[in-house]
Amino acid sequence: MKRIILILTVLLLPLSVSAGKTVPRTQLSAFINEFRSCEGVELVQLGSLATAGLKAAARMAARADDDPDTAHALALLKGVRRLTVLDYEDSAPAVKEKMNRRLNRILNRSELLLEAKDGEDAFSLYGVIDDKAGTVRDLVLHSPGSCALICIFGKISMDAVAKLVENND
Repeated sequence: MKRIILILTVLLLPLSVSAGKTVPRTQLSAFINEFRSCEGVELVQLGSLATAGLKAAARMAARADDDPDTAHALALLKGVRRLTVLDYEDSAPAVKEKMNRRLNRILNRSELLLEAKDGEDAFSLYGVIDDKAGTVRDLVLHSPGSCALICIFGKISMDAVAKLVENND
């Protein structure tokens, strides 16, 4: 029996290490559903059908524009499946504090990719990096000072990001 437990522990250890590096989609969805009806909270959600329409519109604009930056931006959208933007800047101070506290607890389990501060305003970027595929999956941007949460679920190519940044330099 001890041998089976030891074998299971050794086999499941890599899973438990990588499990801490995922974005908790279910908890974020529950959080959004809980606070979406609060006064002063604005929510925009685009599911897979809406993002497909957005990508089609972006493709048509890219063909008409013939701008390399537009083409690179379109490559960024290619793997995006869902988009959620939650703005709670106009909510009551107690609601803002509660939402920020809960979001920090939820996102604390995710891998922090970038944290930037500008005076008192700060934002944190979370996601899952896949070095082999060269992608970032499930990006979540949280700005407690601006009272904003942006969730981009899907995969974003790091090559597309690099080309877009390179062209803007």
